[in-house]
Amino acid sequence: MLRDRHTVLLALAVAVGWGCAPRAPDGPEPASAPPQRVVSLAPSLTETLFALGLGERVVGVTRYCAHPPEVRRLPQVGGHLDPSYEAIVALEPDLVVLIPSSEASGRLLSDLGVPVLEVDQHDVAAVLASVSVLAEACGVPERGAALRSAMEARLAAVAAAVAGRPRPRTVVVVSHEIGAGAVRSVWAAGPDTFYDGVLELAGGVNAVAEGLVQYPELSREGLAALDPEVVIDVVAGVEERGLDLDSIRAGWGALAELQAVRGGRVRVLVGEMMVVPGPRLPEMVAAVAGALHPELEGG
Repeated sequence: MLRDRHTVLLALAVAVGWGCAPRAPDGPEPASAPPQRVVSLAPSLTETLFALGLGERVVGVTRYCAHPPEVRRLPQVGGHLDPSYEAIVALEPDLVVLIPSSEASGRLLSDLGVPVLEVDQHDVAAVLASVSVLAEACGVPERGAALRSAMEARLAAVAAAVAGRPRPRTVVVVSHEIGAGAVRSVWAAGPDTFYDGVLELAGGVNAVAEGLVQYPELSREGLAALDPEVVIDVVAGVEERGLDLDSIRAGWGALAELQAVRGGRVRVLVGEMMVVPGPRLPEMVAAVAGALHPELEGG
């Protein structure tokens, strides 16, 4: 049961585009006026639109879009991997925004005559660039410049705070399986992922080696072989999924072979902010920096 619940997080991570290959954004066809009816097919893009002050233009979102709270009152058009094209067309959007892993949906919508904008957010640099891309597409470039500048300033402040400090070898866990009271296996962020850039800014080093899979599954023995100094377990949707944080922490506590466990350096970071690569990126990086460098939390 716990495995089924926790693999939802991995699916969500894929759904918001982590692990997509780098890709230049494709712009919509030139329009005579900025779009006024926008459908978003990714939580990260929805958050960015609202952060740009464009919430009144958003007329449809996915079932996973949850921030800011008013998003929950908007019509839903299915999920990232199973959108309802009928529902999208019925909303009469003049723009649908999506991420590269929704490319097939974008092609179908384009064939139906719906303008589509593909926005890459696969790494930290792409998340920052996406602010400008969406702002330009919606005719508010000055808002994009201001939001991006603010995000960059906050990221720079975190990077400055961790500069010169030891950089612990870290495993970022995006999903895991617990059995018999112990963590049995995990899915961890590899080097070519969004979290790798987050770790770099937050003052850590990714303990997971380069491989063919961006989010490899690691057994308990595989974790022991890596023996990270820090484990960061990202957990979202706690209430919605009925997760028991005490059980998750106890599951890690059973892995005494890990120096991260013996040193009390397993941190469970809770909240959907931790799985959405959007405008709250600086808060995510700051949370990871605090987990890696607890001496900063009191500063």
